[in-house]
Amino acid sequence: MIKRMVETFLHMRLASKLILINLVLIALPLTVTGMVSFSGFSASLQRTVGKYQTDVVRELTANLDTVTSEVNLLSAEPYQSPELLKYLEKRRQPGSPATYEERSLLDNFTRKIALNGRVDVIGVSLFSLQGDSYVAFTDSPGSFYQPRIPDQSWYEAASRSGKGSFIGPHEVVSENGVSYLVFSVVRQIRSLENGRTLAFLKIDVDYNNVKDRISLLNGSKEKIITITDRNGGMVYQTDPEPELDGIIRGLSGLGTVTAGSGQTSKLIAYYTSPLTGWTTVQSVPLRVLLTDTVKVRYIVIGIGVLCLVLATVLSVWMSLWVTKPISLLRNSMKKVEKGKFDEVIPIRSRDEVGQLGHTFNVMVSRLSDLTYKLYESELREKVAKISSLQSQINPHFLYNTLGSISMYAEIGGSREVVDMTHHLSGLLRYSIGNDNSDATLEQELGHVKGYLSIQNIRFEERLSYEFGIPAELLPYGMLRLSLQPLVENAIIHGLEHGRGDVHISIAAARKDDMLLVTVADNGLGMTEQLLQALRVKLDHAPLPDGPGGNGLVNVHRRIVLRFGYRYGLKIESRVRVGTRVIMKLPLLQAANPSRGES
Repeated sequence: MIKRMVETFLHMRLASKLILINLVLIALPLTVTGMVSFSGFSASLQRTVGKYQTDVVRELTANLDTVTSEVNLLSAEPYQSPELLKYLEKRRQPGSPATYEERSLLDNFTRKIALNGRVDVIGVSLFSLQGDSYVAFTDSPGSFYQPRIPDQSWYEAASRSGKGSFIGPHEVVSENGVSYLVFSVVRQIRSLENGRTLAFLKIDVDYNNVKDRISLLNGSKEKIITITDRNGGMVYQTDPEPELDGIIRGLSGLGTVTAGSGQTSKLIAYYTSPLTGWTTVQSVPLRVLLTDTVKVRYIVIGIGVLCLVLATVLSVWMSLWVTKPISLLRNSMKKVEKGKFDEVIPIRSRDEVGQLGHTFNVMVSRLSDLTYKLYESELREKVAKISSLQSQINPHFLYNTLGSISMYAEIGGSREVVDMTHHLSGLLRYSIGNDNSDATLEQELGHVKGYLSIQNIRFEERLSYEFGIPAELLPYGMLRLSLQPLVENAIIHGLEHGRGDVHISIAAARKDDMLLVTVADNGLGMTEQLLQALRVKLDHAPLPDGPGGNGLVNVHRRIVLRFGYRYGLKIESRVRVGTRVIMKLPLLQAANPSRGES
């Protein structure tokens, strides 16, 4: 995918490339800057809003504490009445009737708490450990009864210390059968002399006090206030939030958390009252708190789009202005390509494009001159070809002369002379009788066999050779006169410069998509230094001037120039073992194989 995009970009017009590059260089920094700025502003605003929400929750908790602190103070009233403490310390038999003075004492005590004038008290219960407990509601007179105090739901929390313990909302029923929703404060009453537990005082307060204060302080339907007790129990909640219950019930202390994601994310601020141990939690959708952020985002996007549009217009204009001279140069070059050499580009600047235009004008002028000279050269070449055709009388004269010599030698009974002239005539006809550079492996082998026949007459028994060529490889193509120099090299270095007999083996094989032709001899071979020097010479020797010529370098360079560096000659040699030359050629049918002249 990326490669295709890169190729598409490379093939685009220069003006389109400039426009695209300018847009990327402008849009990318603009987008990154906008995102970073908006993200920083959003994070800063969220921190500020979080601190503000924490202050709001702290203030709400403080307002609730004014109510609970009043109740907490009322729960300490027994310590202000020595007569009540004395009554509580007195051991009485449960079920024994109270005296008039004792009943009056309890009525006055409960009435004093209920008529405090600041908190709406529903009921007062004094659970005595020394005798009967006393309960009084606002709608009914007080009464005695004998409850099992450890079975009360508040007993465990209230018995831990002498401080007031706050109990969440629950229902109580008066003697008249009226049900009330209250929250309560329970305090353990101890003896001032020995610290012994005397009783538990429970004050029930109308729960509507809490609801009214919260409704006055909330001020928004989007904000949901929840109050939980020390154990995570629900004290109050403006609206149910089941998806946040698990988070809210585990909060304690002071701080903020974010719950949810996207449009449903909420900022939760919480604060735990040091007086009641209740945690006040306020959850507000972030979209409500970050309304200003949305406005800023739209402003940033609007400014970015405006800048991008202006930058696009400016980029298009600049790109077209810069590439217009190049387009003019391209159109002029197309005209020159079609043969119109009188094209001239007007030069309006001295920059790089203007210099290119000047160079183009000079080039077109010189091309016009060269075209005329080339036309004149072609005329002269035609004249030279006519002369060359006339001069071909010489090789035909040579062939005819060799034929006459062969005829007289045969009359004279000299069979060796007949064979040599016959083979020599074939060699000359193959070498100079056709200017086509392509041949088949079969034609090259025929040429080499004629050459070896002449050399065999010359060196007699000292020279032997064999062929290992599969018949199916004979039609494949190769360069004309490329095999004979390899055989000639083996004879020169094995017989003329060496000693003893030489055996030459010529073989061919197919490997993948490659034709391998091998010429091996058992001559003197080469040292490693000479072999390395020859390999370097194959790759770096100067090219021959013409298609003919002998030698390994000539053959190797012709193959490389024709088929590429994958092909050519590979030489292997060992001293007193011999030399093997491997010719690597592409496995191709000969396009226009040469044929010997008759």
